[in-house]
Amino acid sequence: MKILKKAVLALAAALFVWIIFKSGPDLILAQLVSLNWKIAAVIAAYLVVYYFDTMGWWWAFRKEVKLPALWRFFLARQAGEAINYTTPTAYIGGEPVKALVLRKRDGVDMVDGLASVVIAKTSLFLSKVVFLLAGILVALKIFRFSGIVATGILWTFAGVFGLLILFLFLQKKGLFMLGLKMARKFRLNEPFEGKRTSLEEIDRVISEFYAKEKRRFFLSFLFHLAGWFAGLIEVYLILYFLGVQVDWAKALVIEVFFKAANSAFFFVPAALGVQEGAGYAVLAALGIGGEIGVALSIVKRIREIAWAGFGLAIYWKTPK
Repeated sequence: MKILKKAVLALAAALFVWIIFKSGPDLILAQLVSLNWKIAAVIAAYLVVYYFDTMGWWWAFRKEVKLPALWRFFLARQAGEAINYTTPTAYIGGEPVKALVLRKRDGVDMVDGLASVVIAKTSLFLSKVVFLLAGILVALKIFRFSGIVATGILWTFAGVFGLLILFLFLQKKGLFMLGLKMARKFRLNEPFEGKRTSLEEIDRVISEFYAKEKRRFFLSFLFHLAGWFAGLIEVYLILYFLGVQVDWAKALVIEVFFKAANSAFFFVPAALGVQEGAGYAVLAALGIGGEIGVALSIVKRIREIAWAGFGLAIYWKTPK
């Protein structure tokens, strides 16, 4: 486990540096200089989103599980999100890390931890479907788009909805035991055979949660949904600092298009290039200007890099 942790951290750190390099150190520096102290406000403002997302994970645990303070949950979540951000694992590679950090730092049972990240990911998926749908309705009904903005969001909505259905189906069949069966086919099962009982237990906990903890799942969904909409604050704030004022409807379309683009190209680490292209396309379509969209994307990336660095530091400091 120690070797694996060091390998994951080394890979994540290397990709972290690569992301900064590929994002353009000069562009990042230029935005930092132009915004000066305001960049700290942008970074801090995203804590609102992180609060809602942390609560979304909190409610994905069974009520009988003794949980640590919320700020410790936040630390574990940031460690996992840093791995999600910096590695090409389709934003799922960091999920086991969240459970691992919570066990190492706070003693939460790994079975409950792994079950919770699957449940939280499900409620996150579901809330994303609703969020994207809201963006489609605003884009089509209020702004009456028929081009790249609405089409891109629509196709991504279909893809995310399809993944949600698939994810639910796999959970119903027993996600972790299916994983073990798949590992056997590729003869990669040896490290997991000794954990068969635990894997069966995780599947059982997930199944029972959906059957008995509907209220907690609904609250997890609501907090994640609130997190998506809280992201509008960042869009509004950055554009305001860049000298552009938008209403909340436009902020919704912009943020939804960013999320749609990132989801469509989930296999690209940190959505390098994707995010900048999305920013240019959606702000040009809104008549604000593609160059402002690129600037918005760069400031968003600065915030992402700052919090990813924080998360990697938490992962590094986690007891082995």
